[in-house]
Amino acid sequence: MLATSSRRSFLKTAAAGSALLASTHKVHAERKRYKRKSPSSTELMEIGMITIGGYSHTDVWAKAMNPPLEEFKGDYLPRTTGMVITMAWDPDPRLARAFGKRLDVKIVKNYYDMVDRVDGVIIADYDVTGWMPQLTKPYLEAGIPVLMDRPMALSIREAKEIIERSKKYNAPILVPSSDERMLETYKARRKLELKLNEGAKITGVMAFEPCNEYPAHGTHSIYALHSILEPNVIAANLIADKWWDWDAKGGLMNWIVKGNDKNPDYYVTIRMGIEFNTNGWFMISTTKGRIFSEHDLAGDRFTRQRNMFLTPILELARMVETGKMPQSHEQIMAKTITLLTGFYSQQAKNGNMVRCDEVPEDWRAPEVEPNRIPEEVFN
Repeated sequence: MLATSSRRSFLKTAAAGSALLASTHKVHAERKRYKRKSPSSTELMEIGMITIGGYSHTDVWAKAMNPPLEEFKGDYLPRTTGMVITMAWDPDPRLARAFGKRLDVKIVKNYYDMVDRVDGVIIADYDVTGWMPQLTKPYLEAGIPVLMDRPMALSIREAKEIIERSKKYNAPILVPSSDERMLETYKARRKLELKLNEGAKITGVMAFEPCNEYPAHGTHSIYALHSILEPNVIAANLIADKWWDWDAKGGLMNWIVKGNDKNPDYYVTIRMGIEFNTNGWFMISTTKGRIFSEHDLAGDRFTRQRNMFLTPILELARMVETGKMPQSHEQIMAKTITLLTGFYSQQAKNGNMVRCDEVPEDWRAPEVEPNRIPEEVFN
């Protein structure tokens, strides 16, 4: 579990494919930027989808942009995004062909073939997290906005590599979670802001996330609480027998949040597991009362898509049009480090509390599907 994959190590990632990529896309300064003709223009932004199988939101996001009319019976949203998927790639040709035929999308041969042919790209498959530095490289170097479904990397060094490339080439990135973008999260952030303006101090936070594993769905509460609290997490742990396919015991995560002149240090506790009597919740205790919020996943699929799944791709559209990111690089890095610190605690420190600055940058979290993409794709 603790071994780092040598074929996808940071050093090889930094050097691999440079000669090949140089011939596949234009210099960043020469790239033709997307620009909507007018606010009332019906022109659609052209989006590329990188990896369309595996464990992902690909299907629901794709149907929002390319609604298959034969399936639209009130169960799926019509196009409401101002975007259309025009190209896609997957290492599995069979999956790629089926996706292209069903949604009228051109399938390309190589993952980098969409550079300068689309306005933005989405990497929606959690099973390819271990390849994020390679998959994003040609697009970031071309200044193209990239949405990476959570999490963005399996090591701190790889996360830094992606962020440094995003900054260098002025390429906006988005690493979202649906819980982080839920209406309840925005409401809780506003309520907390009002209490803090009244002089309240945070005294502690508790949350529950219904999930059966840590990195793909345990991420939800981590990201949502980072969005609400903007915490300076200095240490974290994760107590769990295993990190994937949890039984009823699930996992327990704790953070130590460093305070400031206006607020003392406080603890955050997140219970993660499989319980069917709740959709998840969080409670923020302050010196001026509590803020409690339960995730609202009720209703039909239309409501769920509107409340949860559409927000990340609508934010991608905004990045394409404005070049602005909904979260800063520092905010993205902070929530990624918290996630990886918990992972390191569970994998390497028997669930004990670990300082975030003590996690080795080269330590790499395990992959769900280490063979999802063949090695020759990057050779």
